[in-house]
Amino acid sequence: MKATLRRYNDKRDFERVRDFLVDTYAMLDRPLNWGLDRWNYARYFVIPMIGAYAEDPVSPDDSRRAIQMWADSIRLWESDEGRPVAVTALEYPWLGDVFFLRHPEFDALVEMFEDAEQNMVHPEKRTLRVHIYEHDEQLKAIAQSRGYQRVANRYEEESELVIRGGLSRPGLPEGFVIRSMADENDLERRRKAFGRGFNHEDPKEWPSLYSYQELQKAPDYRKEQDLYVVAPDGEFVSFCILWWDERNRIGILEPVGTVPEHRRKGLARAVVHEAVQRAAALGAEKVVVGAGLDFYLAIGFEKKSANHAWAREV
Repeated sequence: MKATLRRYNDKRDFERVRDFLVDTYAMLDRPLNWGLDRWNYARYFVIPMIGAYAEDPVSPDDSRRAIQMWADSIRLWESDEGRPVAVTALEYPWLGDVFFLRHPEFDALVEMFEDAEQNMVHPEKRTLRVHIYEHDEQLKAIAQSRGYQRVANRYEEESELVIRGGLSRPGLPEGFVIRSMADENDLERRRKAFGRGFNHEDPKEWPSLYSYQELQKAPDYRKEQDLYVVAPDGEFVSFCILWWDERNRIGILEPVGTVPEHRRKGLARAVVHEAVQRAAALGAEKVVVGAGLDFYLAIGFEKKSANHAWAREV
């Protein structure tokens, strides 16, 4: 497959790459690339959040600079017809973790490695980590031939739940209710729940207001699919965002969390079940989540794939 490397333009190319990821997912029985959830979430939440992380004072300018830095880091290959066929993306430009997103017939994989080694290495760490699925024998073979070694304990798992009807709705403790951002779009309580749900008690380490405002601009974000549990005192204490890939008939959960003092009460289980119910109502055949935790397996998810980081100094 012939392809030309060119500069990525966020305004022109974001949705084109999103459509490319959706299309390639439909071609395979196992993941090879990111889903639309991760592409949306990286650009519209992770990057603006991390770009202003723990800054004092927090300025939207920090997030805007991070977004531009992320966009500038992306490498995009196009076919002769002008369609994206491969993308090299850094989810966190500060860490040097590279993801090769590609059409199954794209064969310039050595060139992707060479380009990443030349252009995507952290200037201080001088180490490049490439994330590769366990079943991607072609990419693993190239990585090994270039001196990469698999990094112990640096991997990601993906699990899925096939929707078969008759879904139960586990109950909530008295006084707790499930709502969505379509019901009450309180960004302050929502960002607080996110921060504390991932064990960040310092408000400086919570997502900035700007980063959550940016998330709500993502093309595939829907307020009615951004769910949370409200405690009797009015705080948001558990949460889950459902992303909907209509073409592939899948719902994706990213992220899921519960604040420390309300864990082990069944809140996360209830909000995940609510997300599955909403996915089923949209026509989903399955729901996937980027984790293989026992929590998900107990609900009925099954582990389906894993990717590992392969690293070398360059």
